[in-house]
Amino acid sequence: MTHIRPLHVLVAAAVAGLFVVGVAAQTAQPAPPGPRGQRMGPPPGAGVGPMLRLRGLDLTEPQRDQFRALMEERRAADNPAATRVRELQRALNLQLFSDAPDQGAIEQIKIDLAQAHQQALAERIAFEAKIAQILTPEQRKTLRERIEEGPGPGMWRRGPGARRGAGIGR
Repeated sequence: MTHIRPLHVLVAAAVAGLFVVGVAAQTAQPAPPGPRGQRMGPPPGAGVGPMLRLRGLDLTEPQRDQFRALMEERRAADNPAATRVRELQRALNLQLFSDAPDQGAIEQIKIDLAQAHQQALAERIAFEAKIAQILTPEQRKTLRERIEEGPGPGMWRRGPGARRGAGIGR
């Protein structure tokens, strides 16, 4: 019988988390204005969390070079799965908010969207696995601890008095 070690689960979770945020950074578009003209959700570029979390890990110059090369490779790859997800999400929203939504079309978009999400996830996991391999065991441990802690207070603050989730549910 194969036993899954907690460390392996943590590493897998960390890699998946980094990967998801990495793709979000590449595909992030500014959120539509919310109440009182505020943008809702994280600010543009907030998806770079994994790269920000890498700060303070005492990366060596060769590690930095490897990260830069990975990011350039990713930018050059055009990311068709993420583009497809955005296109399908737009099509779904247009269908949902049309005057006469076509349930058959909505069901097909749901199927296509699930497949596109699966492909995008596979691409993100492959990318994050490459990132994880560049880090030393101690750096991965530190990164796992940061991921477990979650985002710091005020990570997405917009201005004086802003609070996390401001604009949602108002």
